[in-house]
Amino acid sequence: MFEQREHETPLLHALRLLARGASVVCIAIILLFLFGEGFNFGSVTGKQWVGLLFFPVMVFVGLVLAWREEAVGGIISIIGIAGIYLVYGLLLNGSIWQGWAFLPFLVPGVLFVLYKALSVTSIQQGRVSH
Repeated sequence: MFEQREHETPLLHALRLLARGASVVCIAIILLFLFGEGFNFGSVTGKQWVGLLFFPVMVFVGLVLAWREEAVGGIISIIGIAGIYLVYGLLLNGSIWQGWAFLPFLVPGVLFVLYKALSVTSIQQGRVSH
């Protein structure tokens, strides 16, 4: 789980571990928001359900999935954050800016996608050099 993979350079290994560590922190924060103070599902409006679909649901699912499928999970997580700003913010509330609070949740998704992109490049370069 945490061992260096066959195709990984030490830098790629560190990037993967950093992405996983950041995802654990983000997942923990999401769980604290949902269950730390209690969440009253009955008081959520239709618009808010749309927002909740993007954050925390898509972000959570993406970060969990990224542990097995880095690119897919990372992209789902990034789409979740983009959805908060574009769909929930701009289309439903008339303002794209929803504050800084969601932006740190982009970090692990971007790191997972970057890891996958660099990993594929590393594998392709290894095949060419053989």
